[in-house]
Amino acid sequence: MTRGASATKSRSQVKAEPREPLSKGIGQRIEQMRGRLTQQAFAKSIGISKSTLIRYEKEDRLPDAEVIARICETHRADFTWLITGKGDPFVPNPEEEECVQIPKYDIGASAGPGAFVEAAGEPELISVDLQWLRQDLHVCPAEVSMIYVRGDSMQPTIMDGDMLLVSSRVEPIRDGIYVSRYDGLLQVKRLQRQPKSLVRVTSDNPAYDSFTVNLQDEGTDFVIVGRVVWVGRKLGF
Repeated sequence: MTRGASATKSRSQVKAEPREPLSKGIGQRIEQMRGRLTQQAFAKSIGISKSTLIRYEKEDRLPDAEVIARICETHRADFTWLITGKGDPFVPNPEEEECVQIPKYDIGASAGPGAFVEAAGEPELISVDLQWLRQDLHVCPAEVSMIYVRGDSMQPTIMDGDMLLVSSRVEPIRDGIYVSRYDGLLQVKRLQRQPKSLVRVTSDNPAYDSFTVNLQDEGTDFVIVGRVVWVGRKLGF
């Protein structure tokens, strides 16, 4: 009788031992999956609010099955990895090519006062590693293209003749380097969002003056063409 009771008590004690949740760290994994996307953009892509996403990333709240399914479907996340952290973050697609072709336009964004936009004509298609685009740069292959740079206003960050990989996804605007068209001039500059729909346009080369544009001013011909996500350079020998 006593031994039976002791055995029952021991089994109860084993069952009562706390176990670490399998989903521990899911907030960090969601943030990893978000990559360079803003919280607002990522939340919109899976149909939730930014405030809800913040709670998920802080693990103040766990996402339900529907949200997890949307993340997996939209961003090709592996279900098991997202829940438990085991395995690879992305689901391999055997039907998908290892490389993808993107357009390379024979036009230059001026890293200087600006260059008039010329007719681009038919772009050259170049092959780029798909995994590099998605996992390293966190960009959609259908939204990127390559152009080159003319001028020295962004030196030493960007040099004359460098190649730019540009993503057409520019919303929301955040501090970074962008290709823009201003009064018909195509240029690459550093943009910084200011209060009241103002954007400060600066060059990394201190020899060039900065200026500010108002995005809500109908009289201002200023269009953000794309965000620079990668810079490539040919080395001279």
